[in-house]
Amino acid sequence: MHRTMETPRRRFGALPRHRAIRIRLALDALTGLGSRWRRLLAMMALLALTACNAPHPPPQGTALQDVRAIEIRYTYSGWERAEEVHRFRPGEGRRTFVRRSQLDTDHNGPVTTDSIPSQRVGELLWALSAPAWTRERAVEEVARRVRPREVLRGATASASTTVPACTTAQIEDQMHRLLGGARLRGVLEDYYLGGGWTDDSPVMHVVIEYGNAPPQVLGSRSQKLMMLPWTEGEASADSGAAPQNWSVPVSQALRRLLPEASKAAARLDAREDIGLKGYISSQARTNCEAQHR
Repeated sequence: MHRTMETPRRRFGALPRHRAIRIRLALDALTGLGSRWRRLLAMMALLALTACNAPHPPPQGTALQDVRAIEIRYTYSGWERAEEVHRFRPGEGRRTFVRRSQLDTDHNGPVTTDSIPSQRVGELLWALSAPAWTRERAVEEVARRVRPREVLRGATASASTTVPACTTAQIEDQMHRLLGGARLRGVLEDYYLGGGWTDDSPVMHVVIEYGNAPPQVLGSRSQKLMMLPWTEGEASADSGAAPQNWSVPVSQALRRLLPEASKAAARLDAREDIGLKGYISSQARTNCEAQHR
């Protein structure tokens, strides 16, 4: 019994729309051929058009089975101090990694030892092997994490001292407007591009050692959410001195490697911070005063 070839539509759900359309057109053009040739050519067309969607392969020698050790160091000075070091080595059978964490190296605090699934290390390697993220892409993702209610709870809204029409209620209304859709993305763009604040100096330094490849080093001195961006090599005070990667998955993968009690983990996990809340308060007042002058 002759079977007609059906377009495998479900497979196209993860593809960009223009690529899915091209594949369907190619398959439709093959309907006049014999079933055997039609299936063969359809498969070749599908492989060719979806090749660029394949996972990005890691550099040679940097796969999970090649990892010998990982070290994450975090230091912080400002309103308080923190010095942490976390070391990871493959466990038996490489199904897990042994994690040794010292959360207070400044005072020779205790070292805790436990195990984490190897999958968490694999997530970091995958994030690092993927193409670098742009700032615009990171802003889109960070905007999804921000909780407007938490920002409003921590942001200060007070009446303008120079424009009487800008009451506390008016400024609160402006803050609400800044926390939605495109406006929030614009706020985050300015937040990441703007300067920092005082008494807040975090530094994270990550080294991944491989058996048959040079060590991979990345770091950050960023005060901003998720410590974005990351730089290749030593974290420098000059943010433009090394290639930057605004990868949210890198931040998330590092967070999952750290114990719950880690202050570094809390920093990477934060969805709002004092800088964002302060910027929104200031921008809301500026917008209100500009409307009533």
